[in-house]
Amino acid sequence: MPLLDTIYYPDETALHLWHLAETVEELTECCRRLELKLPSAPENCCEKRKAELLAEALLLHRIFGNEVALGHTAGGAPTVDVDNCHISISHTKGWVCIARNDGHRIGVDIERCDSRVLRVREKFLSPGEMSEIGHNDIIANTLAWTAKEALYKLFLGNGGASLSNDYSVGLCTQIINRGYIMRPAGAAKQPGEPLTVISQELSDAVVSLAVETKYIVTHNKE
Repeated sequence: MPLLDTIYYPDETALHLWHLAETVEELTECCRRLELKLPSAPENCCEKRKAELLAEALLLHRIFGNEVALGHTAGGAPTVDVDNCHISISHTKGWVCIARNDGHRIGVDIERCDSRVLRVREKFLSPGEMSEIGHNDIIANTLAWTAKEALYKLFLGNGGASLSNDYSVGLCTQIINRGYIMRPAGAAKQPGEPLTVISQELSDAVVSLAVETKYIVTHNKE
């Protein structure tokens, strides 16, 4: 399972990306060679989900240099037994990513760019956003989708339950920074708290990181 890239963000978050092409058997063997505890999968779990769980274990080992215990908060956010460490995990077809920050909470989401996003856009776009984003623009819709999902993960849903109505992302104002697209954002239940979403296009996917704006320490424009 090749490590494709590690992206470093202006808030000191490191996002580790893997391109997942191995079978469950191959991933299981990798875990056994590293003497990692095999993650437990729910009964009747599909092969895709089993592969993602194994990939998460391998990627965590790569990030931390040793085996760490992966758990979850009551709200469902992933945790590791490392002091002051915050992580966020996302996966889509062919991709697994884990974001790490040693100081503050983060939210990350990755989605493959395909026509599926056009069929579900009303679930994450407000009426105003629907009119601004072309209904056939796969990239723009995927950017908005990952941004909203990342914001939801940042607050574990405490910023609002509705992606379409409770989270907003600046669609017109874009600051290009080291290849990123940085946009102001907001959450309905967190009024007055400035948020930023940082997105990046990959070969066939989009990944977005949501963070409180106060943690962004540099704005080096290209």
